[in-house]
Amino acid sequence: MNAMERTNIMLAKILDRAMSNGVSHWTLEFGDLGLSDEFGTYFFPCIEWLEAEGLIRVGACDRLLGGVAAGCARNIALTAKGMAVLGAQIDVQGRREPLSVSVKQVSEGKVDYNRIGDAIGGLIGGFLKSMSG
Repeated sequence: MNAMERTNIMLAKILDRAMSNGVSHWTLEFGDLGLSDEFGTYFFPCIEWLEAEGLIRVGACDRLLGGVAAGCARNIALTAKGMAVLGAQIDVQGRREPLSVSVKQVSEGKVDYNRIGDAIGGLIGGFLKSMSG
């Protein structure tokens, strides 16, 4: 598995958790995601990317000694933009479905994101670009 594949799985896991929690404040630790240690280096950067793109708000990232993924992100909330992106219709092998369905399937390991046609991050980036342009 390469770095982009691990990134996209991490993004899907975080977004799936955000969909489950809706508009509320919650805390996320790397261990909550059920991923192997090889994904640890992607934890905080993916949270920061999702926040920078405006999909989630994060009250604080508390990083601890003991590894690149040690600590937690506190007071996470899905934004209106995040809801819009997750509700966007995408083409998956000739049929239209909300991005949220693909995110959930990738997060649960039910489908490899390569079958979606684009990586989760690329889909999000493309949708955000279409919103601003």
